[in-house]
Amino acid sequence: MGYVFRINKEGIKNNQTTIVDWSTTAATTYNHGYVNAVTDTTTTQKEITSIPSPFARIELIKEAFNKVVPNTIGGMTIQQVQQCLHGNSIYHKMVSDTLDVAQLFFSFPSLQNKLEIVVWQRSKEIQALSNSSLPVHQIVGKTLDMFLVQDAKGNDPYNFGKMNNIYILKYKGPKQKPMHIIGATSPATLFFSTANDETAISKELCFGTDYAFDTKYASLDERNPEFLKYLYTFRYSNPNFNVYYPEVAHYLDAVYYVLDDNLKNEINNIQNSCQTITQGQKSYIDNNYEVLDVTINATTTFQVEINGFPFHCNKPIVAGNSDFEINPSQNTSIKPLVLPVIKSSAYEKLTYLGASFGRNIQVPYYDSASVKNRHLPGINAPYPYLTISDFLCDKIVKLPSAVNTDYFFDGNYCGQSEKKDGYLIPVTDLYFDYFSVDDLMGCVPSGKNTIDIKQIASGVEVTLRIPIQNNNEVEYKRIYTLDVKADQINNKGAIVLPPEDFAVGVFPPVKFSQASEAYYRIVLVGDYVLNKDFSCICHNQTQGLFTPDYVVRNSDIDNDDRTKVYIIDKQTFDYARISIKTKEGKERSGNGLMIPKFKQRTGNSILSFAIDFGTSNTHIEYSAGQNMMPQAFEFGKEQPQLSLLFIPGNDTPINHLRGEFIPEAIGAKAICRFPMRTVLCIDKNNTGINESGKGSYVALGNASPAFMYNKSVVGPKYNNYIPNLKWSQMTLDNEERIRCYIESLFMMIRTKVIQSGASLSQTQIMCFYPISMSPLKQGLFRKMWDNAYHKYFSTENSPILITESIAPYSFFQQTRPDVSDIVTIDIGGGTTDVVVADANGVKCITSMRFAADAIFGNTLVAVNNGSLNGIIRQFKDEFIANLEGTTELKEMLMNMTTGNLGNSSEVASFLFSLSENEEIKKFGMADKVDFNAILARDNTQKIVFFIFYSAIIYHIANLMKVRGLRAPSNIAFSGNGSKIISVLTPNQKTLEELTTKIFRMFYRDVEDIKDIKLIINTVNPKEATCKGGLFLGHELDNIKNSKTILLTNKLVTDETYNDVVNLYDDVASEVRKFVDCLFLRLPQELSLSNNFGIDPSFTRLALDCFNENIETYIEKGVNLKVQSKDVSKEDIIEETLFFYPIIGVINDLSNRICDMQQ
Repeated sequence: MGYVFRINKEGIKNNQTTIVDWSTTAATTYNHGYVNAVTDTTTTQKEITSIPSPFARIELIKEAFNKVVPNTIGGMTIQQVQQCLHGNSIYHKMVSDTLDVAQLFFSFPSLQNKLEIVVWQRSKEIQALSNSSLPVHQIVGKTLDMFLVQDAKGNDPYNFGKMNNIYILKYKGPKQKPMHIIGATSPATLFFSTANDETAISKELCFGTDYAFDTKYASLDERNPEFLKYLYTFRYSNPNFNVYYPEVAHYLDAVYYVLDDNLKNEINNIQNSCQTITQGQKSYIDNNYEVLDVTINATTTFQVEINGFPFHCNKPIVAGNSDFEINPSQNTSIKPLVLPVIKSSAYEKLTYLGASFGRNIQVPYYDSASVKNRHLPGINAPYPYLTISDFLCDKIVKLPSAVNTDYFFDGNYCGQSEKKDGYLIPVTDLYFDYFSVDDLMGCVPSGKNTIDIKQIASGVEVTLRIPIQNNNEVEYKRIYTLDVKADQINNKGAIVLPPEDFAVGVFPPVKFSQASEAYYRIVLVGDYVLNKDFSCICHNQTQGLFTPDYVVRNSDIDNDDRTKVYIIDKQTFDYARISIKTKEGKERSGNGLMIPKFKQRTGNSILSFAIDFGTSNTHIEYSAGQNMMPQAFEFGKEQPQLSLLFIPGNDTPINHLRGEFIPEAIGAKAICRFPMRTVLCIDKNNTGINESGKGSYVALGNASPAFMYNKSVVGPKYNNYIPNLKWSQMTLDNEERIRCYIESLFMMIRTKVIQSGASLSQTQIMCFYPISMSPLKQGLFRKMWDNAYHKYFSTENSPILITESIAPYSFFQQTRPDVSDIVTIDIGGGTTDVVVADANGVKCITSMRFAADAIFGNTLVAVNNGSLNGIIRQFKDEFIANLEGTTELKEMLMNMTTGNLGNSSEVASFLFSLSENEEIKKFGMADKVDFNAILARDNTQKIVFFIFYSAIIYHIANLMKVRGLRAPSNIAFSGNGSKIISVLTPNQKTLEELTTKIFRMFYRDVEDIKDIKLIINTVNPKEATCKGGLFLGHELDNIKNSKTILLTNKLVTDETYNDVVNLYDDVASEVRKFVDCLFLRLPQELSLSNNFGIDPSFTRLALDCFNENIETYIEKGVNLKVQSKDVSKEDIIEETLFFYPIIGVINDLSNRICDMQQ
C-alpha cells in the first residue's frame, strides 16, 4: 500500500479547517503553501495514492515538477541543477513517467500496434451521465460537472475551464490488462501518468536506449533530442504556456540550463522561429511536425489537443537521414537501414536518425516482421531496417569436397589445412534486392571481401559485409557448427551434411550474350528418397527469382539414385539456390547458393561440323577452316561441357552423370569418345514436366545419348536404351526420340562453338543420309535437322544434307593423291553406301540395306529381341567366362543374352566394344575379349564373312558392268562396319586378289583389269564420312541423278513395289549366279581353304542354305520394307532386292554352324 500523507498538525490545532461536505472554504485553505507544510518524513519511493482519482493524480504530478526543481536555479551550478533533475525520489519517478507518457504520444504513429488513444469528451460524457436513466449515473454526472465548473472559478489553477477533452493512452500490446490505462493528457502539466506499476510492459515501449516506465528515471535532458526539441517548440508556439503550465515551464528552464551549447543554440533558433509568424504560411510547429489525429469508430476524427492547443507527433522518418542507410548497387525504391548486431567503436559515432548510434542499442539478430513493417530498434519508429538474418541463412550446407573454383564461386573459402572443404554460399535472396552477384564476389569500399568463409575449430565462420553510406560497411558474422539446431534468434548457425550420393552440375558453363540464346541444364543427383525433396530456384537481375521446370529419371525405384534436371531455356541465371535433404545430423535440410563463374568468349570465326548419324554409331567431326584437317569432336576436363560444383564423394553420382547426362570429357583419351553408339537413354516412365505426367521427353533432360552404353550399367530398372533410331518406324514416339538425340548433339556442338569463341549464327552443320532412304523419311529427317538448327543456332540458315555415299569419296579424293578411278564403300550398321567415280567426277551412287547388321543381327524379322543370331550364340559363353572378375560387364552380357534371346546387333556391338573398355584395359584383358580377333582366329564362321564381303563386291561389279563403267583401280572402305573385313583375312593382298577376281568375272570380255588396290582405314573408318562432308561443304549438283539401283541384270527405271512379285524369279536367278561364281568358279582360281581358312564342309553347308528358301527371303525382305511404312507399294523401288535372300542365308548359315559347334 502506498504511503499516506495527512494534514495532521493543522487539523488538530484548529478544527475550523475541517471541511464538511461541500462547504465553502477560504481560497488559501489548500494552496501550495499549505500543502508544502506537509512534512515528508519517509524515504519511501512508493507511489502517493491517498486519493486514487485522476484529479488527485493531476495535482500530484503538478507537485512533482515543483519538488524536482527548486523555486530558483539562478544561483546554482550546472552540476547542482543536474543533481536536482537526475534524482531517484518518488517525484523524479512521477516526472519521468509523465515524460514517458508525453513521449509515447509524440511517438504514437510508430507504436500504434501497442497503443490506443481513447477520447474522453467532457461535454458529451457529462451530459450522457446526467441524462442517464440510472439515478446513480445522474449523481456522478452532476457532481463531476460541479467539480470542474467550481474548480475553474477564480484563477483556474488546473485549467479545467480551458479543458475540452482528455486523451487517454491505453496499452494493448503483450502482457496487457483489461482497460490498461497508462496515462493521459493533463490540463495542468500537459500529461500525467498513473500510479500503477508498469515495469512489466516497460520493454515493449522503448525510446532508443530508454524504456518507458522502467526503474531508470530519465529527465528530459536525457531523452531523444527530437522529443526534447518538440517540447520547447510546443512551449514557444503556445503564448500562454508559462501561465497555463508554470511548473512545467520552470522544469524546462532547468533542463535548458544543463544542455550543451549545440542544443541550446537549436532551441534558441526554435524560439525565434516560433515567434516569427509570416502571414499565409504554416507556423514553425505545423511545418516541422505532424498533427496527431485520432479516429473514433472509423467515422469521427479528433485532433489531440491540450487546452485547445494541438499536440503533434514526430514526422515519418525521412530517408537519407542515417549513415546506416544501405548503399545498394541495384535500383531500389526503399533503402532500409543496415544495423550492426555487435557493439563496436566502428559504429558508435555513425548517425542514426539524427543522433549517434552509440553502444547501447540492441539490434536483434532476427526480426520476424516483414522489412517494410519493422520498427527501428532503440527508437521504435516504423522504418525498414535489415539485420544479420536478413542476409545470412541460419544453416550452411557442407559439400562432399571443395568447390570447383574454376567454374564456381566458393565464398572466398579459407581452410585451416591443405584439405579444403566446400559449402553452398549461405546468403539469402534478399541480398540480391540490393546487390548483384558480382558485388557478392567482389569487395566492399574498404577493399575487404564482401564475403569470407573461414574454417575454424568449432565449425565454419561466415563474414558478410554490407555497404552503407559514406563508404562505410556493416559487418555480420555467424558461426555454423555441427550437431546443433539452427537458432537465428541467437545467431547460432548449423551445418547440414550432404547425402553420400550427391552431385550438382551446370551445363553448359558458358555465358550467353543474349538470353534468347541460352539453354541451360542444372543437374542434381542423389538418393531417390532424398532427391525427391531436392529443389532449385534460380535468379537473374532482370527477372529476379524464378523456378525452372524440371524432369527426372527414376520415378519409382527407391533403392537407387535419382537424377533431377532443371531446364532453363531462353533465359539466363546468375545463381541457383539449391535445397537438399539428408539423413544425418540434427538439421536435415538446408539450402544455399551455387554461383557459376560463367566463361564468355565472343568472336566471329566460323566452325563447321559434320554429323554422321549412323544406324549403329554416330560420329562428329569439326573444322575451323577450309584448309584445316577436320578433327573428331572432343572436349576435355580442362574445358568441360558439364561443370561440377564439386567432386562427388564416390563414383555413383559420376556414373549417373556420364550415363544419363553427359560425361566430364569426350575424346581419344577419355572413357567416352566419338564414334559412339547411336543409342538414346530415356527414363522409361517419362513422368513429364515437373512430374505432372504431361510433356514430351527433354533433350539432355530425361533423354540423352547413351554415352556409357556398353561400358557401364546406369539405372537399368528405370532407364530404357533405344537403338536403331535411324531406321525405326516414324511413329510420334520414335520421332520424339530422334529429336531428343539430335537436339542433344546440337546442344553439345553449340557449347563447343561458344567455348571456342566462334559465332553461333554462322555455324555450319552437315548431316548425311543414305541414298536408299525413302523420300518420305528423308523429308522427316530434314525437318528434324532444320528444327534443331533453327532452335539452337539460327533461323537464317539450315544444315546441309549430303548423301552418305558421296562424303567418303570426297575424303579419299582430298587425302589420297594416288586416287583416280575409285569406288568408295561405306559399310555401316544398317546400310552400305557406294560411290563410283573417275577423274571427271561421280559416275553413280547406290545404297543397300546390307551392312554389319546382316551378319550379326536378324534383319529379316520384325522382332528385335528374338532368338540370338548364330554367331552371338556361339561365342557368348566364351565371353562370359573371359569376363570373370569384371562383375558389371559380365552381368551386362548375361542380361543381354538370357535364354539365348535378345537383340543380336546390340550384343555384337557390346562384344566389339569390350577391347576398348577402360576397365578391361585396366585389368589387361583386352586380348581375351577382342571380338574382331576372336572371329579372325576362328574358322567356323569365316564362311559368313566371306559371303558378306563377296556379295558386296559382286553387286558393285555387276552394277558397274551394266552401267558401262570402267573397273576401278582403287576401292576404299569406310564406316565402322568395314572393320569386319579384317575378320576374313589379315592379309590385304589376299583381299585385293579376291576383289580383282570377282571383277574379272564381269569384265573378262571387255578389258584386262589390273589388280585393284584396297584402301582400308583400320583405326577410325567412321571418320571418312564426316571429314569428306566437311571437305565437300555442300551436296553435289544433280547427285540424285547418279543414283543407280540394280535389280538383277538391269537398272530400275519406273518399277514399283507392286511389280516386285514378278521379279522374284529373276532375283533368285541372279543370286544363284552369285553362288556359282562364289563356290564353283572362284575356288578354281583361289583356294578358299588356303587363303581364308574356310573348311570345305562349311562351303557345302552354305550351298545347302542357298538352295533353300531364296524366294521366301526375297518376299520377307520386301514385306518388311513395306510394313515399315518407309515406302508404299506404289513407290519406285529404291534399293536392290539382291541382298534380301543373302541376308536370310547368312543368318541361317550362322545358326547351323553354331548348332554344329554345340
